[in-house]
Amino acid sequence: MEPAIVTDLPTSGQLGWTCDWQNLWENSDFDCEAIVKLQVRGQILGLMKFALYPYPTNTPEFLEVLNLEALQGQERSVKPVGLWLLWYAATISLARCSGDDRGTLMQLDAMEVSIEYYRNKVRMEGLGWVSLGTEEKGYAFRFSRLGAAEFCSRTEGRFGAPIRCR
Repeated sequence: MEPAIVTDLPTSGQLGWTCDWQNLWENSDFDCEAIVKLQVRGQILGLMKFALYPYPTNTPEFLEVLNLEALQGQERSVKPVGLWLLWYAATISLARCSGDDRGTLMQLDAMEVSIEYYRNKVRMEGLGWVSLGTEEKGYAFRFSRLGAAEFCSRTEGRFGAPIRCR
């Protein structure tokens, strides 16, 4: 996992990518937001935009995953891309965040089609329905400090410890 640069980002519809990463880049506040990539042998397999809040502060309370997309289908040489992107976010939240007044260390809002993934595979705590935009509904999820640590441990226990390849 490493920071993405604008030339890394696919255009919408390119090779199966659906998110408008170029627009997300242009509208990012890189003082508190980052876009990272999971890349193997020069191929970008996943992208994630996240933010640390509140900003500005020396010790953020929580990390919010703003956008996450993994390359779908046969183009992918490594699995599970989504879990490794979330693992990275969880490790950052464990290292950098203090937790908010409800104990939230990491949070995200999932599109309806992704609810089961976050509930059953990632095992995040569900918080309820939220509005994602003008007419789109989503579901809010979170990790407490314990939940984030357990997720990282489960992921590493099942898939091994990540290594940086160069």
